[in-house]
Amino acid sequence: MTQLQARQQQTVLVIEDEASDRFPLERAFHQLGPEFSLQVVETGQAAVAYLEGKAPYSDRSQFPLPALIVLDLRLPGMSGLDLLKWIREQSQFKDLPIITLTAYGNRDLPRAYELGINFYLLKPAEADSLAEILQAIGLYQR
Repeated sequence: MTQLQARQQQTVLVIEDEASDRFPLERAFHQLGPEFSLQVVETGQAAVAYLEGKAPYSDRSQFPLPALIVLDLRLPGMSGLDLLKWIREQSQFKDLPIITLTAYGNRDLPRAYELGINFYLLKPAEADSLAEILQAIGLYQR
């Protein structure tokens, strides 16, 4: 077993409704190596259910709590900003690192920082940019 294989996988909860935005992000994580396990939900409501461990996400062996959240601010139904506010109001998630996915010039970005994101990543996600952010929050080493 190599040192890389010996590392425990970090669960990343990706909250993104657009497949065309998810694919580059998934590819970027894949390029960084096998230490990240992605769980994907497409709505804010599904993210709340996942984080609360409600059906269909109640089995924590299949749906572990994340070490990181990657959040699109523009979601159907519950907005990304509303979801971000909810996450930060939960004591068990107040320190959970959150990266937001954004298009250049997103006017919601200042509000997202007020609500507690740690970093933002421009769409489409690229491995080098993602690696820099993950290094800064201590989830990745080159």
